[in-house]
Amino acid sequence: MSGQDAWDLTTQFMESFGFSGCVHGRRVLSKTPTAEDIRFSNQMLGWRDAYMAHKDYERDPLFIYAPNMPVTFFTGAAFVEDYPYLQKEDLAVIRRAEAFGIVSGIALKLADGSNGIFRGWNLLGQFEKSELIALHAEIGSLLLTCAALADQRIMLGESRKTEVLSSREIDCLSLLANGLRNEQIGDRLNIKPVTVEMHLRNARTKLDARTREQALAIAISTGKVVL
Repeated sequence: MSGQDAWDLTTQFMESFGFSGCVHGRRVLSKTPTAEDIRFSNQMLGWRDAYMAHKDYERDPLFIYAPNMPVTFFTGAAFVEDYPYLQKEDLAVIRRAEAFGIVSGIALKLADGSNGIFRGWNLLGQFEKSELIALHAEIGSLLLTCAALADQRIMLGESRKTEVLSSREIDCLSLLANGLRNEQIGDRLNIKPVTVEMHLRNARTKLDARTREQALAIAISTGKVVL
């Protein structure tokens, strides 16, 4: 199973319990978080755009405070009174999420920062505070186990994405993004179509992608190909 398959299956599983969507985040504690450090399930794309536009990843309370929090804790506007130390900038991030109907969540911490890296999930929804606490009491250990297993698979996939693409592989993917076929890409690059296919196949392998379209999506999302 690829990292993308693990992500898709896990987010679907989490959402089957009534969560609106999922977020997976990673932070190198010595650095300011970036847009590359967080990913959203498909149900979160509206909020994701606002989150990215405001650069909320730089001030997300989950990134800032999670390394000092328990393995599992609650998030969102429904729980702000439980965290009196939250700053104005922290609350602004939470309120922007609330504007998209995201009022509560369960954070699952999978790396505590002892090696300089924090990593975890945030399962988000529209639950009332008492409702989410009750749900966590019932299935919290199941959610944490599932998140931990998926995290390992996703991280294996991410490690493949760090592999360097050759200039030709990038060229082929870039032209593929413009809608060109193998023959047209070959004409542009003065190489044979079979050579184009070889470069695209190598890119799929390096990016742990099942199709050329998935390889292109990964390359764009990780900054290897710029449109």
